[in-house]
Amino acid sequence: MSKIFQKNISALMEKDKNLALKLLTINPTNFEVVQQGEDNINLNIIDKKKAYPIYETSPLKEIEEKEKKFKKYSRYPVLFLYGIGNGIFTKLLFANPSLKKVVVFEPNLEILYIAFHIVDFSNEILNEKIKFFIPKDVTYAKALSICSDKEIQLFLKTYELHIYSNYYEKFFSDEIINLNKTLIRAIKQTIINFGNDTIDTLIGIEHHIKNLPEMIKNPAFQQLKNKKNSEIAIIVSTGPSLAKQLPLLKEIQDYVTIISVDASLPILAKHNIKPDFVTSLERVELTGKFFENTPKEFQKDIIMVHASLQHERVLNNSHGKKVLVMRPFRYNYYYNLHNYGYLGRGMSAANMAYELATFMNYKTITLIGQDLAYSEDGTSHAKGHVLGEDEVKFKESDEYVTKYGGNGEIRTTKVWNMFRNFFEKDIENSIKEGVKTYNCTEGGARINGAIEMPFKEFIQKNVSKNKKTKITLRKPPKKSINKKIENAYKKTIKMIEYGEKIQKKVEKVFLEVAKECDIIEKIPKDKLYEKLNTNKIIKLTQKIDKIKDIIESRKFSLLYGETIQSYLVNKELDLAKIMVRDTNTDNEKKQKLIDWLFEHKEWLFMLAGSINAQIITIKRALPNLQNELQK
Repeated sequence: MSKIFQKNISALMEKDKNLALKLLTINPTNFEVVQQGEDNINLNIIDKKKAYPIYETSPLKEIEEKEKKFKKYSRYPVLFLYGIGNGIFTKLLFANPSLKKVVVFEPNLEILYIAFHIVDFSNEILNEKIKFFIPKDVTYAKALSICSDKEIQLFLKTYELHIYSNYYEKFFSDEIINLNKTLIRAIKQTIINFGNDTIDTLIGIEHHIKNLPEMIKNPAFQQLKNKKNSEIAIIVSTGPSLAKQLPLLKEIQDYVTIISVDASLPILAKHNIKPDFVTSLERVELTGKFFENTPKEFQKDIIMVHASLQHERVLNNSHGKKVLVMRPFRYNYYYNLHNYGYLGRGMSAANMAYELATFMNYKTITLIGQDLAYSEDGTSHAKGHVLGEDEVKFKESDEYVTKYGGNGEIRTTKVWNMFRNFFEKDIENSIKEGVKTYNCTEGGARINGAIEMPFKEFIQKNVSKNKKTKITLRKPPKKSINKKIENAYKKTIKMIEYGEKIQKKVEKVFLEVAKECDIIEKIPKDKLYEKLNTNKIIKLTQKIDKIKDIIESRKFSLLYGETIQSYLVNKELDLAKIMVRDTNTDNEKKQKLIDWLFEHKEWLFMLAGSINAQIITIKRALPNLQNELQK
């Protein structure tokens, strides 16, 4: 084993043990390394099976040409490469101090094995400046994980997959296309996850603060950890296919755990099928209709798992055993009520139900009514759905995805597709924990990772006649309740005080930036670069950087990060395009400074406005906590 290879493998063992072990166990026989000319680093790699070289001419000349082409990417902090070749070009990229991370997708382990013998990447691997992936192993969940890297996130709008050489394009074109599709899907989902509506976030914060007493008085969510009451959890959603599964579900209801989404509750009540759990996630008032349309007596003894940010109409009409759980938003962690959280990473009550099932340690989870697509006759929901079977109508933006069963395509919406994305990620992660997920919907869209099986067949193979047990939950003692409500009130007051302090700092810098922008706008265009006060702009950008240091701090992130995220992260993604812009002349550099300042004028305005909006929201919700303290 060469010293260079040993160093690379030692480093990789710390960061990606699976890949390191694969490289240690392969026996490279399909490639040959050839030195071209006298230079001992002018190394070509020949694919013996395909009789084709990675470099079609001189490797060093091709690397030099590639370096020239990549000068336009000199400001890019993140680069994605398909193929590594002999590794020399990839190593040379790190001479650029602007480069923070390189993501390499190498389709052939033998080529990576050879590159690891030629180039020492050990420092870059240990410092996580370079990451290696085998494209066929890059699932959707893995792609999401790549996009979630903090150093990659803000530069997702600059994404481009660079194909290393003609060799890769010639022999791996289908794989490149599929990888690119997977990465783009993950990029879109990551950006969506940042949120796009500050108002939704503020509504959630207001409801959460108002509901804190209700949450604290009821059993803590953590009591449900590993507390399954049967061997099988069946998640009941409201897709058009649900009706045909209800007679079978009714027959087995005493032997399986039924987790119903809120919209399915009235339908189950009509068929006298009592779920063990109901999950409810939405902030909107309309969700209350699902509980209003279900008899109070029927709701008795059902464990109602509500997100703490739900509207009071929902909670007032929920008559089972309430458990309020916090979603994993930053402001929720601030309250230090960890026993009451966390659930609801996904975007639907069905995603929430799946998370609940894995949290309770079910190893067999079954989905029914989870169509995530329109039915063949164009309906969007199950028969008996409170809001109508055709609540969702066709739109131009609708997409087509693979059908359940894999035979053809079916029409879906962007929203349902997002729900499907969360299912596929969660299912893939749960497989590692020994969970088997069955999709017994028998209709709608395919959910990759789930085993498709007719519901009747699933029941015959998996459901035993062992009756499920009862789950008991304890409410906290009164003394504990009072202390927690008092602490929540104090923390909310501190949140307001801190926000007001930061808001003043942001507004001060905004006024200075706005003033300078006004001055720049008054300069005649033909004199702009000549009269521009670059020193003043640089000083202002330094002040902006100090504001950024504040909002990147843990404290600000916990208290206000969720509210500013939806707008500011999307703004940062646009700022990244300016950051990576290549500049060759003084005037281009000055224009870049101007664009940077003007973009941050809007950035600061929205930041101050978002902080102020959250302060107003908190103050509006505060009386609920005050009233509880007075009681």
